[in-house]
Amino acid sequence: MALVNVGCKLPNGIILSIGDKQVRLNGINSSEIIGGHGITEGVDKEFMDTWLAKNKELSFVKRGFIFCHEKVNDVKAEAKDRKNESTGLEPLSANKLPKNLEKLN
Repeated sequence: MALVNVGCKLPNGIILSIGDKQVRLNGINSSEIIGGHGITEGVDKEFMDTWLAKNKELSFVKRGFIFCHEKVNDVKAEAKDRKNESTGLEPLSANKLPKNLEKLN
């Protein structure tokens, strides 16, 4: 069985399902973060390819917030390259609030 390593920039990761098989991907809540991505090693390549093909229209798939490579170093390199991409799910900064929000004293 061929394996891949997966980068995921979703805050809590995600559980992928195909039929009765599930794979939990690490997200930003993981203990090891690279470029704002959780890394999950050793995922079945066929499962991952099938899941990505079936879910290619999801915005976070289209925008590349879940990606995979056979070599873990390639996943880490892509995660570093994508570190400045925003998912829109990041925590708010008290110093840079959206226009319609104000800080309470």
